[in-house]
Amino acid sequence: MVRSYMKMKNLYKICLLVFFLPLGLLAQDFQEYDISIAGISIGEMTATRKISGENSQIDIRSKVGFWFFGKIELDYHTVSIFKGTHFIKSEVNSKTNKGNFRSLITWVNDHYKVNSRNYKYELDTEVRKKLFFSSASFYFEEPKNVKEFFAEGYGLVSPVTKYKDHYEVNVNGNKNRFYYVNGKLDKAVMEFPIKNFVVKRKTP
Repeated sequence: MVRSYMKMKNLYKICLLVFFLPLGLLAQDFQEYDISIAGISIGEMTATRKISGENSQIDIRSKVGFWFFGKIELDYHTVSIFKGTHFIKSEVNSKTNKGNFRSLITWVNDHYKVNSRNYKYELDTEVRKKLFFSSASFYFEEPKNVKEFFAEGYGLVSPVTKYKDHYEVNVNGNKNRFYYVNGKLDKAVMEFPIKNFVVKRKTP
């Protein structure tokens, strides 16, 4: 009898805790994608957005393996943080069999401090304007009125161009296309020297 009462009491406390938690702490969106080249699957990607009050965090994780003048393996992780709609920080870590790389963007007072390290690419600079969209944002928002965005991996502010059935971006000479269905990203086509990557949303 006492044990049953204690179980009910603990259950009641848990229910109260969940009920009084800010709704923002419980908000989460999760998407899964298949990555392919020429119709052959080479890996997977997950995109998660967590919202806590006015702050939100987007995590993009992907892992691929394919042949391109030798075996290429890539484990890629992006974390982007927003305060309201203001993009304030991102960290990109990529682990490859060609080496490990890291790019960091941080909003400091009135500008972004950029420190980007990529394969055969480095950039240290400052960007003195606020941005409200990033590469990670494409996985959760259709950029209907977006003219430019922050490409976290390269630390570059790049334009967004709207076409009839897709949006196109040009990042460091690479043209990528994003296709949406009912406001949700259905697929992205990423430019690659031999054959483009296709990131396709998995159906439940």
